[in-house]
This record gives sequence, structure tokens and C-alpha cells, in this order.
Amino acid sequence: MPEEYRDMLLRLEEFNADHAKYEEHIVRECAGLLNDAPELEKPGGVDFVDRMFSHTDWLAVHFQKRFNQGMFSTHALAVIMGIVFIVYAELDGAPWMLFLFLALFLAGVLIFVIGERRQWHRKYLDYRALAEGLRVQLYWNLAGVVETHSAVFAYDNFLQKQDVDLGWIRHVMRSASLRRDRIRAPHPGWVEWVSGQWIGKPDSETGQLAYYHRRSEIKSANYRRTTRLASISLWLGILFAVMLAVATGRMTETQRQLLLVLMGVLPLVAGIRDAYSHKKAERELIKQYRFMGRVFGNARRLLNSSTDLAFQRRVLKAVGNAALEEHAEWLLMHRERPLEHGGLT
Repeated sequence: MPEEYRDMLLRLEEFNADHAKYEEHIVRECAGLLNDAPELEKPGGVDFVDRMFSHTDWLAVHFQKRFNQGMFSTHALAVIMGIVFIVYAELDGAPWMLFLFLALFLAGVLIFVIGERRQWHRKYLDYRALAEGLRVQLYWNLAGVVETHSAVFAYDNFLQKQDVDLGWIRHVMRSASLRRDRIRAPHPGWVEWVSGQWIGKPDSETGQLAYYHRRSEIKSANYRRTTRLASISLWLGILFAVMLAVATGRMTETQRQLLLVLMGVLPLVAGIRDAYSHKKAERELIKQYRFMGRVFGNARRLLNSSTDLAFQRRVLKAVGNAALEEHAEWLLMHRERPLEHGGLT
């Protein structure tokens, strides 16, 4: 068997194994998309897709927390290591500081090894991509976007041009779509509910429109803090250098060493914060979230402008296709930013 297909099948096995491992927590804590559904007859297979989504979403959040904790820990350790090294070099630190430096480095490597062995990063990305694909699949099914007798569904083009080992995500979506009712069309009333729950409004608590606006603001604020920290570090470094040049003869040795330590620590903190921002892909996600916010905003305006069900379904289909493309781009972008231990050196 080709290695790529072997990996794809292993991904399916790992997904099933993770589901079995955390099943008790999943059943107790997961949340689906049909909690506020109206009293309308549900199309066949919708409950199964909703259950698949809620379980996969829980797994994605679980591994996201593990990955974020690991990434934050390694970057925090890098900052502390840098401070220990600078203090030791500039202030003739005690020998125990070398052992502290080594212990911090080994702690970072240990976190990296655990994260790699347990595949926090890959599982977080794969499970999130699957959950978002199932979200589109469920809303399309409810709204009757796909023709009743058609075998075509969300998984057909999802991640098809990406790595072969991602094909397992389409296989899971395919198995879920086999339960879709291909005889009876869903109730037309579902279109309005799907429009409200999926698209939503900018000032609402639900819907992807409000989500993308909210996330773009959060990412923008984080990125501004990163650039502000870099600017402050730069100007303080210049100020300390001028102070050393102008007042070097009037400073005590302790004062001079303190300024040298600060000149080393400030750019260190700013550089590691910038590296952390790069790992989180904050700048790229700002553009992506704003673009998707405009997509869902246009969809909201189109849906408000017409009461024709066929037109509204075409709008929902276009939004779903855009969402699937965005999820694929998000997945590939984050795959290039795994948890690494190189920053510790």
C-alpha cells in the first residue's frame, strides 16, 4: 500500500481511538448545532451529522487547548532562558544559573516531545477542519441546498487538492452523508432558521457573521500589541544606548550592567512575542477573517433582499463553498506552523 494511503487510514483509526478514549467527557460536555431548532420535521441523517459535529468539535477544542498550552509554555521558557543567560553573562551570575538554564531547556524539549508524540497540532487542525466541514454539511442538509436525489455533497471538493492523508476527512463526511434522506425534500421553514443560525447578524450572539467580526477584532488587537511592543523595545534600546554613550563616565558599574541587561532583555521579549504571533498566524488570520466577514455580510444582505427559496438556497450554497475553501486555506496555513523546540536555542 502506498505510504500516503496508509497514513490516511491511520488517521481514521486515530480519530476513532480518540473518540473512544474521551467518549465520557464528550457526551457530558459537547454541544451540537440543533439546540434551538424549531419544531419542524428533521431531514434524515441530520441528527447523526449533528452528533458527529459536536463530538468532533469537542475533540478539536481539546487538542487546541493542549497545543496552545504547549506553544505558550515553550515561548515562555525561551524568554526565561534568555533572561537567565543575559543576567549570567552581564552580572557574573552564580554557577547554579547554568543548571537552571539547562533545566529550562530540557523542560522545553520535553513539552515538544510530548506534543509531537501525541500529535496535538495535527489533530487540532484535522479535527477542526472536519468539524467545520460537518457544519456546512448539516446546514446544507437542513436547508435543502443539495437536490434530493443528488449524490453530490460537501465532501466532494473539500481538501481534494491538499495532501492525500487529509482524504480521511472526506471519508468521514461521506459516511455521514450516506444517511441523508434522498427521497423527501426538507421543510422550507428550515431555510429561514439556517439563515439565522449559520449566517446570523453582526450584532447577534450566534452565526458566522458575528464570529468573524469578533475574531478579526481580537486578532487585530493582539497584533497591535505585538507591533507596539516591538516599537517600545526599539526606542528604549536606542535610549539606553545613548545613555551609555553620554553618561558612561558618571555611571557606576552596577548601573551600566543593569542597562546592558535591559538592552538584551527588551529585544528578546519583543522577538519571542513576534515569533509567538507568527506561530498563531495573527496577521494572516486578520485578512482571512475580514474577508469571510465580508462574504457572510454579503450573504446576509442577499438573503434579506429576497424571499425566493431557490435564490436563498443558492446563496447558502455559495456561502458553504466559500467556507469550505476558507477552512482548507486555514488548515494549510497552520500546518506550516507546528510546535517547535528550535526557538529555545
